[in-house]
Amino acid sequence: MSKSLRLLFLTFLFTIMCTAVALAYNPGQRTIKLLGQTLNSDNHPVHLVVTQTIDMRDLLTAEAYNKLPDAQKKRISRTEYNENNGISAERSVITDGEGKIIKDTVNFCKGGYWYAIDYLHKTYDRVPELPGMSVPFAETLIGWFNVRPQGGHDAATGYDYDKMTKGNNTLSFFYEKDTENWVGYQTAYLPMFKVVEVSNVVDEAVFNLPPADFPQVADPAMRNFANRLMERKNK
Repeated sequence: MSKSLRLLFLTFLFTIMCTAVALAYNPGQRTIKLLGQTLNSDNHPVHLVVTQTIDMRDLLTAEAYNKLPDAQKKRISRTEYNENNGISAERSVITDGEGKIIKDTVNFCKGGYWYAIDYLHKTYDRVPELPGMSVPFAETLIGWFNVRPQGGHDAATGYDYDKMTKGNNTLSFFYEKDTENWVGYQTAYLPMFKVVEVSNVVDEAVFNLPPADFPQVADPAMRNFANRLMERKNK
């Protein structure tokens, strides 16, 4: 975590600690501690696994939902973050409503390259590493704290929350009531990402380079992102 980000965290933490309120935890207090300590890969390795289940009936009209094949009515994603020794890897596995794997990818920076490995199709792609290509999980969320957090209790789920709002977008972190036990996070209207595992023991295997028999095939999403980073760099 960069010096400026640490300073931002310390400033918010100081402000929250100095604000006298009746709640057991002040707004944002638990989340600042979570991002600044537990998920801060500058201090120690980070291993995080979250899952999200999207039931399309919650997003579509009944008519549109009923037209979907059974396999498309539900989607379950499992995302694993491993961060160690200055590199972070994100493994994403998505299954459909019938349990069929429809995506299995990992991406990370290593040895001066950014790799995207597709285990489902047994291919990979790589481009020269650029700043901003591989960002630790906690740092992708720190920017939300430019707005004042709100704290509260969600009666529907039984969880406490810290919530940040930017325009029409929201980011909420959920905790077991009156504790620091983190159970998940949610963005906007999509279902919650539920925490399956969080520790400081990483899976080193996710940083392995692609197998020798995987051909290199251009990954449009990765290359488009790299091009956008280059455009910002050249401005």
